[in-house]
Amino acid sequence: MNVGVTRATPTILLPQFQVEWRYYGANWRLPNLAGGRWFRVGLPVLHVVTYNQLSSQEATNLLERIRPDLVILNEAHNIKAPKSTRTGRFLRYFEEHPRTRLVALSGNFASKSIKEYAHLSRLALGEGSPLPLAHHVVEEWGTALDPGKVVAPPGALERLCEPGEHVREGFQRHRNATRGVVATEESALDKPLIIRERKLGPVPAQLLALIELAHAGERPDGEQFQEQFQAVACTRQLSAGFYHRWRYPRGEPPELIEKWFARRKAWNKEVWEELKGVRREHLDSPGLLTKAAIRAHMSPPYEGDKPVWHASTWQAWAEIHAAVQPEPQAVWVSDFLVRDAVEWARSQAGIVWVEYPELGERIAKAAGVPFYGGGKTASEAILRETGKRSVVASIKAHATGKNLQQFFRNLVVTPPSDGATWEQLLARTHRPGQQTPRDNVLVYLHTQPHVAALTTAIDRAVRHGDRRARAKAPY
Repeated sequence: MNVGVTRATPTILLPQFQVEWRYYGANWRLPNLAGGRWFRVGLPVLHVVTYNQLSSQEATNLLERIRPDLVILNEAHNIKAPKSTRTGRFLRYFEEHPRTRLVALSGNFASKSIKEYAHLSRLALGEGSPLPLAHHVVEEWGTALDPGKVVAPPGALERLCEPGEHVREGFQRHRNATRGVVATEESALDKPLIIRERKLGPVPAQLLALIELAHAGERPDGEQFQEQFQAVACTRQLSAGFYHRWRYPRGEPPELIEKWFARRKAWNKEVWEELKGVRREHLDSPGLLTKAAIRAHMSPPYEGDKPVWHASTWQAWAEIHAAVQPEPQAVWVSDFLVRDAVEWARSQAGIVWVEYPELGERIAKAAGVPFYGGGKTASEAILRETGKRSVVASIKAHATGKNLQQFFRNLVVTPPSDGATWEQLLARTHRPGQQTPRDNVLVYLHTQPHVAALTTAIDRAVRHGDRRARAKAPY
């Protein structure tokens, strides 16, 4: 049967996929690879699409052009947000082509809510899905199963439970026993994994005072936060010894900067509201909406075949958007955390995991080791490491999919608050093939924001069925 197959994968895993494809292709009968070196009649064609490609402006109708009969989602949690551009395009294709088959693969489908994979379960298994098909019923189940301060009574979900069983355990057993669901409750590696605190000396009093100031809504340079998430982000940055702010190298006057931010906010809000509705080709991302707004205000009027969007805030934003050109700047307050991470990296070979590139570069430079951030070059280079020296790695760029079992020591400088991110990060070294007796994972818990992040991650992991999730830390 000659069918089209699309495999979606994270961009950072593409080099690894290409290497493995060449290796297995020498010994196994593989499908034809779109753009590959050979073509065998009668075999399906595999198109490999990265999630970044699926989010780009040019990919508004990418799946429609490929027309796959089967879609394989690698690291399928990248399609968990129904309101994102990539997920919207994905769902639109399945609505228009309901006979398309779906295989969704992930080690952590849910980090916060069953709503993150209910739509994937529905598309893959249809009436056989272990989750409700109706959105409002998924919402109801989520109130009983999802982590949160207020948890609803289980109600009818008690029917899934055996006597004395917690509703989450009952749901997990029901889900894993569903035909079409392949899951395991046992670890693939019979070796312990314990997360311990990396002890630090006294945190500088100045830094603790600035963290409290950020909690109260003010950045160290006096800027007032407008949203709570800004304060949270700043406290996490300060826990590492720095904070982000905007700088204006062109010297724009304050009144112009204020007007620029106000108009940008209004424009972004209108774009956001528009994307909350039904998404169409050439109108399903902020970039495409911008182009449609430009077409709507052209003189003479646009007469092409692409859609236009009469956005009410576009002209005001267009008049000023190029007048201010801010640049992000990292302001360092203290190097106390950097110095300790450098000491650890120099005394043994392991991976220093960081959230912020500025922090990673600073630690790597002081320790005399490489920093691997985003991009294809870094993705390929970290796989060539032998494990005989320490490296500093971006959590965002390298904590998913890669085999880094040449290392067995990990220092997590900035702990994620997402249990799924932790699971992915730990699996880079704690995986089949690891030769050491156990992995060594250390994490900094010297401030309340760091403790809160780890506590939240553990809570989410346990509540979503990973009963093996444990942490050994003094808090």
